[in-house]
Amino acid sequence: MWYVIWTSTGSEKKALEGISEDPLIKRAFIPRRAVQIKRNGEWVKVEKPLFPGYLFVDTDEVESLADEVRKIEGFNKILTVNKEFCPLYDRDADLIEGLYGNGGLFDVSEGMIEGDRIIVTSGPLKGQEGLIKKIDRHKRLAYLESDMFGQTIRAAVGLEIVEKH
Repeated sequence: MWYVIWTSTGSEKKALEGISEDPLIKRAFIPRRAVQIKRNGEWVKVEKPLFPGYLFVDTDEVESLADEVRKIEGFNKILTVNKEFCPLYDRDADLIEGLYGNGGLFDVSEGMIEGDRIIVTSGPLKGQEGLIKKIDRHKRLAYLESDMFGQTIRAAVGLEIVEKH
């Protein structure tokens, strides 16, 4: 089952390295997002953490893993709901499973605007238009909002609008 480990923002890689060889973990990764930024007048694709301060682990032994995670340098803990370790809900686990299968990368999507509707034509946002709360065409970003691990999570992901009608 997928669980979420919280660590200090910017320490995700170090925390992942600290647990990656642990036999209690089947899989672990830091979800990343691809976004386009302008450098020297040109758009370039860069990768950033999708959920800064979080990494995801697949384990069947969460209690034992929680003890190991606390030993890693820095502030790390497995997220709980009402003081109980809570695996991701099925729909969230499906999203994380899909990201893991894609090498952990939420790539840039493409879409168009028809009237006041956003239609995503390719990329990981295709069929997920309901998650989009706002777009910034200038920065080529879509702002998503979803309930995950017991709280509302917001993330900015790459979305290039190629047409507007």
